[in-house]
Order: sequence, then structure tokens, then C-alpha cells
Amino acid sequence: MKRDLNFPAWAWWIIGAVTILAVSILIFSVVLGIRAGQQQVEVQRRQQIGIALQRATDFQAEGNLQAALDEYQKILILDSTNDIAQQGIKNLLALASGAESMTPEPPAADEPTPSTPPIASPLDNPPTMSAGATATPASVAGETWENAQRAARAGRWQEALNNLLQLQQTAPTYNPTEVQDMIFSAYVNLAMEKDNVDNLEEAMAFYDKALALRPDARDVQRERDLIAQYLDVLAYTGVDFPILIGRLQAIYALDPDYRDVEDRLHKAHVSYADRLANEEDWCKAQDEYNAALMVASSPTVVTKRDAAQTQCQLASAVSPTAPASEADTGALAPSASAAGLASAASSSGPTVGRILYSAVDPISGRSQIMSLAVGRAATAQMILQDAAQPSLRGDGGRLAYRNLRDDARGISGYDPSTGLQIRFSNYAEDMLPSWNAQGSRIVFASNREGDRRWRIYAVWAEENGGTDMLTFGESPHWHPELDSIVYRGCDESGNRCGLWTMSGSGANPAQLTATPADDRPYWSPSGNFVAFMSNTRDGNYEIYRVDAASREVIRLTNDPGMDILPAISPDGRWIAFVSNRDGSWKIYAVPSTGGEVSVIGPVVGDIGRFFEHGLTWVN
Repeated sequence: MKRDLNFPAWAWWIIGAVTILAVSILIFSVVLGIRAGQQQVEVQRRQQIGIALQRATDFQAEGNLQAALDEYQKILILDSTNDIAQQGIKNLLALASGAESMTPEPPAADEPTPSTPPIASPLDNPPTMSAGATATPASVAGETWENAQRAARAGRWQEALNNLLQLQQTAPTYNPTEVQDMIFSAYVNLAMEKDNVDNLEEAMAFYDKALALRPDARDVQRERDLIAQYLDVLAYTGVDFPILIGRLQAIYALDPDYRDVEDRLHKAHVSYADRLANEEDWCKAQDEYNAALMVASSPTVVTKRDAAQTQCQLASAVSPTAPASEADTGALAPSASAAGLASAASSSGPTVGRILYSAVDPISGRSQIMSLAVGRAATAQMILQDAAQPSLRGDGGRLAYRNLRDDARGISGYDPSTGLQIRFSNYAEDMLPSWNAQGSRIVFASNREGDRRWRIYAVWAEENGGTDMLTFGESPHWHPELDSIVYRGCDESGNRCGLWTMSGSGANPAQLTATPADDRPYWSPSGNFVAFMSNTRDGNYEIYRVDAASREVIRLTNDPGMDILPAISPDGRWIAFVSNRDGSWKIYAVPSTGGEVSVIGPVVGDIGRFFEHGLTWVN
């Protein structure tokens, strides 16, 4: 019987439908590709226009009118309807014509004076104003000023800036203060515009111009530094996890909601932990997973953390450990056990006293104050929960701290021997307490007032004692023997920011350093020097000391990681600090005169938001 090779009709329908679908998908893909290419070209065109606008503005500010005109012409080639470029050319022609009219060339005797000069001649050969020349007539200057204000009110800041720079060049005596103020505002707003469309390099350039006019504009400096640090993050992404994490933590501590920093920090911790787990460095992997969970919760990361924790404990159980030395007998002394989890300082490092610090438990999310014996194979022991920023009174009998309990926020005191707790202040914003030499008063910082400005207060160390506002500033530390407070602040006009000193009454302020980013000052026992941290002197957070008499500053640490929160030993020979230089937070010590850094021990908990924590070294 002959076999029928013809396809049934329904099969042809299916083949036809599939063919049409395949062709449609192909056409759709081609269209998407063309649109993506067009979008990329459009993005590049906008970037070129933005760069040309910036260059035109710079050339105009420098008085190079021809170069500015060339840049505006480039813009019109890319966008023939660009209003800013058209207005810029008009301003340049008006500027050049006005300058030429002030220094006219006498015509030749046999040559008639032209009624109108060629348009290009003022820019081809821009004339210079003589020292005694009169500026643009008041009516022209007033019109330019009105144009600038009109453009600013409409949010056309580049146009406003062009008019303002023209006005500043042609009529330097016309409302000079108001003109400069508006130029500053124009730079800041242009920086914000660039920031909003992710043109970060251009935004930073505009912020730099604003800061050149007002070096002490701290909000502008902060935004500029955030951009610089974020660009640094982009450079280290995928290159070096410890450095990348350190950079991200610095931004996260300043502004947790900045761009995608929170997400990047979480992913960086997880990726680094995964690498450590693959290398079977389980204890470090556990630390990194915990750090990731402090940034954002994740069931997957919890599972990985638990597995790493189990492996870390197994590895510790079979590892030989050094015998613990005799424990302290003081009220806050930690236990000297916890084999396998301790990290002893090197034989050349410090061996005396205890470090009190605060950190966040990664499981409960509660901040707690820990005590770590120096120079011993011991694990830090918890002293208080819901507490941060410890400061022990000179006699060791009372601990002042920042209370984080919802029903007792503010500055509190704790007596280790009796467990008694006392409340010294009632504002959640109060932080960083420090005792005076007599143990009768406590200085602290707060932005409790409605204007949210940081002020320094002193309170009598008794239940609901009287409080006095001393000055504007942050991060105070009272000298252990003298009536002198060192703090981060500025002069009365808000300028000359850096580290300052004053008496316990707020009198006799004196500048100690002149770098606004210097922070967390800590007096030496003798008062000869102050230790502090700073992130602008050498590009990232390092530890420094400044001589109280000569004001000479010495850099004590040098590492790409973050070296923060200094505290000086009771004998003044060592400066402790916290660092993530090896990928996880540990406490280190460096000789106060400079030298090799020693490890004191690991930080138990997370200290990523380090501005909320503190460190102190006691006997």
C-alpha cells in the first residue's frame, strides 16, 4: 500500500505560525538593538554637551572668550536648539562688545569709522580693560543681574551662572557679595543636577568650585566627599574586598541611605565571606557573614553564617591554644578562658590594662559594652547591653555611657560593684560622655536642639544634675588631670574648623588643628599630646597625634583599611584603635611615638557604624 507523504492541514498551520513567531522575534530583537544603540548614542551626546558646557563656563570665568565661544559652538553642532549655548553666545558677544567699547582704537585719518564692528572681531581679538576703565553701565549690569535671577528662579542654573560670571567680569563692583553668593548657589545646584543624573565627576567639579568660594561650607564638603568616596568604591569593586568594604563602611557610617551603598556593602561582605569559606577560613567567614547580616537580613546568609560558625568551632576545638594568664581581679575584669577564639597581642605589644569598647551583637542587633584584657589570650566579656561609648571614672567606681534602652535614652552611669544605674540626661541624642578629673562632672555632645546643630554640654554627675551648654562642637574629651576639654569645633563665626580646647566652663577656646575632618580627640594622661583620627589628611581614616604645645601633627598609622576610634593607654605609651585592615574588625595598638602596630584582640560584634561607638583604655 502506498504511504501518504502529504502533511495534514493542521500541521501546515502550526509550521506557519511558528515561522511567523520566529520572524517577529527576530524583528523585535533587531528593533530593540537599534533602540539600545540610539539610546547609547543619545547618552554620549548628552555627556559631550555637559562637558562642553562645563568647559565653556571655565573658559568664560578665566576671561578666555574665544575658547568659550568655541565650546558653545560645539554644543550647537550637537544640539542646534540648545538654549543655554545660544544664550551663552549672546552673553559672550555682549561681554566682548562692552569691553571693546571701553578701549576703542582710534581710526586712521583717511579711514571712516565703521558704524557697527564685525560680530566676530571682539572674540577673535578680545580687548583688555585698562586699570581705570569704568565697568559696564549700571543699566546693562542691572539687566544682566535680573537675567541671572530670572534664570535661577526658573531652575536654569547654567544660564544663571553664565550671566553671573559675565556680570562679575564686566561690573566687579555691582553687588559683589550678592553676586558671589548666587554664583556659589549656582555651583551647588549644578552639582546637584549632575549628581541626580549620575554624572559624578562633573558634580564633584562643581562642588570643588563652590568650596573654592566657601571652604568652610561643611554640607557641601560632605556631599563632595561622599561622591569622592563613592567613586573610590567603584574603583575597588571586584579588586580588593577588604579595601572595598572599608570604603563602603566609611560611606555607610556617614549616610546609610546614600545611593546603593547599603546593597553594595551587604553584597561585598557576602562575597568576601564566600571566598573565605572556599578557602576554609571559617572564623573570618563567620565574621563577614555576621557583618552582612548587620547591614541587611537574609535567610540564605543566616544559613551560610551558621555553617561557617559550626566549622569555626570545630576548628577551634582541635587547635592547640596558649595557656591563659591569671585574670584581672577588678570589677570589670574579663575571664581569661575561651580557648581558640582569642587573639593575643605580640610579645612586643602592650600588656597592661583593659580596653572598654562598644559593638553591636550581630544576632540580637543590640549594642553592648565589652571589656578586653590587654596582652592576654582572653575573649572580651560583656558588661552592659543596650549601651555604647563607655567612659570609666578615674577611680574605676562608675562607668558613664550612652544608654540605648527605649525607656532610658541619654547619658547614664553604672556602678560595677553594686549594679546601680543612674540617669544623668534624658535626651536620646546625647552621646560620647567623658569624666572630669574630680569625677564630679561629665561632658558630652548632643544635637538635641531644634536646629540640630551639635553642641557640647556639661552635666553634674548626679541623678538629674544641672546641665550647662559650653559651646558648639562634637566629640569632647576631658583631660584626666586638668580642667581642659578637647573637642571638634570651629570659631564663633563657624570658620577655622578643626580640633579645639577650652576650659570646663567653656572659656578660653584655642585652636589645636586646622583640618575640619579631624575627629575623636583623646587626651594623653600627661596632657602633652592628643590622639585623633582623620580621613582627609591622607585619603582615608588614619590615627594621628598633635603636640599640645607646638601643634605639630604626626601620622601614626598608614594602611588602606580604616584606622579609627583612638584611645591612649594609662601610661601614655600606646594608642589603641579599631581597624578592619585585615578584613575584619580588630583592636590594635601603636606606640604613641610611632612604630610597629600590634594586635590586641578581635572585636566581638559589629562596629561598622563606628560613629555610634567608642573606645577607652583603663587600668
